[in-house]
Amino acid sequence: MIPLALQLPAPSIPIRPVRLTDSEPLHATCWPNRPFTSVYNLVSHALQNAADGRGLGVVVLDDTGAPLGYGQMALWPSCAEISDLMIAQTARGQGYGTAIIQYLVQAAAQMHAQVIEIGVALTNPRALALYRRLGFVDSHTVMLNLGQGKEPVLFLRLDLP
Repeated sequence: MIPLALQLPAPSIPIRPVRLTDSEPLHATCWPNRPFTSVYNLVSHALQNAADGRGLGVVVLDDTGAPLGYGQMALWPSCAEISDLMIAQTARGQGYGTAIIQYLVQAAAQMHAQVIEIGVALTNPRALALYRRLGFVDSHTVMLNLGQGKEPVLFLRLDLP
């Protein structure tokens, strides 16, 4: 059976590459507690990676075309990495995170990555369950500061075809 992460995202969920103008709505819906400049810098970095052929940032859109979720993928020498996955609180549990991951996995495969990783704070059991359900397997744990001091972050891996 093909892992869910390797399947195509649902065509009913609109996803497109991020634009700099998405910074403000993403700040409002996904990261209201972060400074706007950090969201702007996150999007700017994803756009630079895309321009360099080293990654991609994407948004998932609501019925009005407004961004309600974000994720990005970066190519590293040893693998691709999905990071900064965030769905608006009111839109969680509706398949948007799954669709973004599937989209980014497809992009990584097209960029010839052989493995893709995704990290999750061990304090986020809902995300961990999602990543495992999608077919990612536990790889290694690293202590990282995600804004509240150092905490264990589990990285999961998926081999790409």
